[in-house]
Amino acid sequence: MDKEVRKRFYLVFHVAAFLFITIFFILPYLVQISTYFHERGHQIVLDKYGVENSYSVDILSTIPNFFNPKVAKLGATRFDLNEYYKLNDIQRTEVHVAGIISDLRFLFLICIYLTLVNIYTFYKIKYKKNYNLTLILAINWILFMWLLALIQITVANVTSTGGDIFQLIKLIRVV
Repeated sequence: MDKEVRKRFYLVFHVAAFLFITIFFILPYLVQISTYFHERGHQIVLDKYGVENSYSVDILSTIPNFFNPKVAKLGATRFDLNEYYKLNDIQRTEVHVAGIISDLRFLFLICIYLTLVNIYTFYKIKYKKNYNLTLILAINWILFMWLLALIQITVANVTSTGGDIFQLIKLIRVV
């Protein structure tokens, strides 16, 4: 192989390897991090009202669960239902909405980062003529994939029958 072909081959290989690693290894753990903070939001409110609760992170099953369409959730806070039913409607609403607020914080922070970094990158390209886009594009790719996953998860959480909003409506009607 001549030198130019070898160089292009390694470039394509490195890009493909990066995409593979980010999609199949990094993205599931980023989603696990946001899931932890989502559940932590529920826990903080449950603790505030004295409801016993727990949440455990299973690092070993993160990747298989992320790609398994039959997995209902990547994580769920366990809590004492009897104590939960003693809460009033506003308190229960606060419990369920706390996770969604955590998701929205992540979405907001990722969007702000992508916006500011891309404006700065445009400035560097247009006016400074000094740029190396490799790191910026890599971070943008990872964060954009995380952003897409979080949007999908948040929409599913708000609209699905297993999500926080449906569970809130269902439990309010029961009491």
